[in-house]
Amino acid sequence: MQRVSTTLRMRSGVLGALALLFAAGLTASPMMTAPAHAAYGPCNTTVKRADGYLASYTVPARTDNGTSCYMQYHTGSSNAVKTLQTSILRCYSGTYAADRIRATGGADGIYGTGTVDAVRWLQSMLGLSADGVYGPATRNAIKWLGYAQDVVNGGVYPYCDTHSF
Repeated sequence: MQRVSTTLRMRSGVLGALALLFAAGLTASPMMTAPAHAAYGPCNTTVKRADGYLASYTVPARTDNGTSCYMQYHTGSSNAVKTLQTSILRCYSGTYAADRIRATGGADGIYGTGTVDAVRWLQSMLGLSADGVYGPATRNAIKWLGYAQDVVNGGVYPYCDTHSF
């Protein structure tokens, strides 16, 4: 009798705990297990944007999703990663971020440890959550390398600036 009573209490305790988890919404659903940035999908291309008259810049993007995309360790197309790396090298020259990218292969199109470290450092300097993952918040905060035409002297000159997306 004692054994049956203990088994029933244990079962009802487990069922009660499961009911509580489901009621609180704490299940192992895809929403709980996937990081927030995964909703955008990885950056798989780049897009060139006009920046006023006779100027443009290029940023990582996702086909059919505009510039809302993410990149993290070994994720992102090589041209999207290279665009990010080049902007960091040119717009943040002389900083830890540029030094890390330079020390780990330069603008090689690989989102490796150097790029993760560089993005993490920039995020912390810009007051963002420093996780090393490139996403919309990082895109909006960092400076991007752009090119403008010099109408007086001819030619094209590089510049760095933040942009609204």
